[in-house]
Amino acid sequence: MTSPRSLIRALIAVLLIGAIGYFGYMGWAGSDQLVHPPNPNHDCRTPAVLGWDYEAINYDQATDADLLASQPDPRECSHQGAEPGDEVVSDDGIRIAGWWIPAASSVPRDGPTVVLVHGYGDDKSGMLEDAIFLHDRWNLVLFDLRNSGQSLGEETTQGLNEQRDLEAMLDWVDANLHPTALAVFGQSMGGQTSVNVVAQDPRVDALILESTHDRLASAMVARIHNAGYPFGEVGYLSIVLGTWLRTGVNVLSADPIEAIVAMGSRPVLLIHGGSDVDAPTAGATRMFDAAEAAGVDVNLHLCPGAGHGQTNDVCPDEYGTWMNDFLERALGG
Repeated sequence: MTSPRSLIRALIAVLLIGAIGYFGYMGWAGSDQLVHPPNPNHDCRTPAVLGWDYEAINYDQATDADLLASQPDPRECSHQGAEPGDEVVSDDGIRIAGWWIPAASSVPRDGPTVVLVHGYGDDKSGMLEDAIFLHDRWNLVLFDLRNSGQSLGEETTQGLNEQRDLEAMLDWVDANLHPTALAVFGQSMGGQTSVNVVAQDPRVDALILESTHDRLASAMVARIHNAGYPFGEVGYLSIVLGTWLRTGVNVLSADPIEAIVAMGSRPVLLIHGGSDVDAPTAGATRMFDAAEAAGVDVNLHLCPGAGHGQTNDVCPDEYGTWMNDFLERALGG
């Protein structure tokens, strides 16, 4: 007859094996999804689709017409066009493609400029939806981070190595445009990328963060729960470990809340959806509080009812007003 102690030991063994299997799978599958977005944006629209003038950055612009002519639906393209050249290359060798888009109004080439940085799984074409609110008054630069759109690279690292891409693009902007004033707009993962770069780059005068988490860990836990998996408070660590094994970087090492406090006197605008369950709204409040306590000139605007990255759709009038008023104050007209 089996003793109670033996049954307990057997139960513990089964639970341990189950836990190892569950968290091992989470680490393997979750890190693969984090590094290789499973549903990347296939949008390959160019500014010309909106009737805007633009210049290609680091690739042959003449290839854009052929690309769009070959795609029945430019929002679902089979490929992203010509590979970038050697004019914009990150310090670890990733070639980056982008656009310079002059303002619709009479702004000189070296006038106030805003660099837009897309989020996880997105690309520069997807950021045209945000550029619409800025195009009238500001020169714009949109580009693809590594492993997105036209840019090269095979790994996404949640704003770690992506900082190298933004640094390379800011170097290009500085060398080729010489803007009188410069701001960076970062969305979600692009926000994490942006705040870490801008906090250390005095060439940038102002920063806008939209739908940006305060700590990646809290966003990861939220997304695990949203996907219906239990034990996210522990499971996210297995994903972090799996990502480190795949890429060699610790994705928790560059949290936005740690970087934003180093902005000093440069102004920061936070925009967040009031119903964002992927990057919980409480994180935006914590980031605001931390920045304000550090003496940063920071403002926070919430769009009630907006989910992750949806503030431009749910609060379009306020969205444009928030950004343009902020940029007018930060950069001048």
